[in-house]
Amino acid sequence: MQTHLPSGDISPRRHRMSKSRSRTVKLAVAAAAATAGLVTALIPGGAQAADNPYERGPAPSNSSIEASRGSYATSQTSVSSLSVRGFGGGTIYYPTSTSDGTFGAVVISPGFTAYQSSIAWLLLAALDYLTEDSSVRSRVDSSRLGVMGHSMGGGGSLEAAKDRPSLKAAIPLTGWNLDNSSTTTPATSSSSARSRRPA
Repeated sequence: MQTHLPSGDISPRRHRMSKSRSRTVKLAVAAAAATAGLVTALIPGGAQAADNPYERGPAPSNSSIEASRGSYATSQTSVSSLSVRGFGGGTIYYPTSTSDGTFGAVVISPGFTAYQSSIAWLLLAALDYLTEDSSVRSRVDSSRLGVMGHSMGGGGSLEAAKDRPSLKAAIPLTGWNLDNSSTTTPATSSSSARSRRPA
């Protein structure tokens, strides 16, 4: 139930929920920006694009980048935690058409209260399931895989990249990782700091 304060403001609990939604939206925008930046960095421009065997669909444009959906029709399949080993299940989103060949894949992890190494293990188990056992494994190019995560999931993505150098990308969003050793996997990092407003 929403309670109103004398000033007409909503209750502090409702305000916290609104701030949480705002942070979720900002995280989604940051994830989209990081993914768009990674895709832009990996796709050569101009005449070279025609020679890129990994390019799929039309060339990116402002309208396609800002669109709510991409140029491919997609479907999804749920993965029950009871039918897999090593991770807790999830949802696989994939293009419905196979006419353009296989696609690279990214496994994404939210933030957790756990150690980065345990999340790295979950990410890698999910990648293994996707490429070896899933119903869409024939649509995935197992030589073009990446991992992405937020907070501790971001730290897990860095650890997964260290554990499996064959990964093509690691995208930690405000990743929590105390291990400063490097990885050979290309990684882009997005982080933010909350600013304090003067009273």
